[in-house]
Amino acid sequence: MTFLHVADLHLSVNEKEYSFSVFREVLKIAIEEKCQWILICGDLFDSWEDLIQLREEVRNMVQPYNSEFQIFFVPGNHELGKNPQAKEQLKKLDLGTIQVWADTPFTVKKINSTVELMVVPYSRGPLEIEGWQIPPKQSTYRILAAHGMVPGVVYQGQEEEELGVLDLPIFQRFQIDYAALGHLHLPFEDPKGTIPFIYPGSARVWRAGEEGPRRVVIWEIEGKETVSKNAGSQLSSVTLRKRVLGSAGRFLSVDVEVKLNGTIPEPLVPEDIGKADWIQLNLVGITEDERKTKQQAELLRVQLEKRVRKVTVDSTRLEWIEGLSNHPLAQRFLSLWEDRYRSAEGEEKEILRYARLHGLRAIQEIRGARR
Repeated sequence: MTFLHVADLHLSVNEKEYSFSVFREVLKIAIEEKCQWILICGDLFDSWEDLIQLREEVRNMVQPYNSEFQIFFVPGNHELGKNPQAKEQLKKLDLGTIQVWADTPFTVKKINSTVELMVVPYSRGPLEIEGWQIPPKQSTYRILAAHGMVPGVVYQGQEEEELGVLDLPIFQRFQIDYAALGHLHLPFEDPKGTIPFIYPGSARVWRAGEEGPRRVVIWEIEGKETVSKNAGSQLSSVTLRKRVLGSAGRFLSVDVEVKLNGTIPEPLVPEDIGKADWIQLNLVGITEDERKTKQQAELLRVQLEKRVRKVTVDSTRLEWIEGLSNHPLAQRFLSLWEDRYRSAEGEEKEILRYARLHGLRAIQEIRGARR
């Protein structure tokens, strides 16, 4: 049998067209891969408010696929984190054929003779699993479906978000064979751990810095077991494949060297940028004219937004120093630097940009008028 594993879609009202296009592609891939079910491991919606406002459209979107596959949804922190009544309210909300598994602390559900799921929704507090009465495994594979962080995995989320820690070695006693997880926006998997686990990463570019392709994971499971059922064993009859979500676009970080007079050169953005992409312009260097730099940065942002989904400007690496260009040493340094930079290529250009910044800083220290 085959199922699709996805997480962190973050459907939102503010980015409805974009986020819904990604969800539509997920459904299309499930058809192409002949999946029997889709497993959504948390944060299908960006917030509780988005869930309420978009639920009818989501119901309508999945309705044509009712006879093709089932959809199982494990709530994440964006559905549950700020609403203490969310778990009970989720059970009553109509999401059509999407089965919401919000029961706490866990649910064990047999899908068929091959697979059963142990579902653990996101929890803000520690999971006190010592008293959990988990029934014996009745299928070939028991897969943990959860939303949270495994200790020791680099966290890529916002600082204010709760981690929902999942201590997989403790879960081992529940005869877990694999863990399908959500919450980490960076794709990550540990196929050889105590319990092999997989994060597909965020299905769309949700925050700045989420570089690399967005994807889903296709699980192919043979009905015949080839090795021991003992928890944590490597079951060779489970194979994983990745499918890239083209509609999710890319996050592209572009460094722009600001001139000393405040002007900003045309940024070198890829020619193949598209409507789903997010470009961040990183302004670097030293400028004397703060007003001009901000005006030009805004013009660039407006121009690029006609070609992509979002443009952000980061000026944290930019320094503002007045009157530096009038200093004879700075004039001589920049003249020599520009001659060298014009003929430089590749890595040498990057080294020279670094040298320009630190050279001007040193001249400013000599000048003794740092702002």
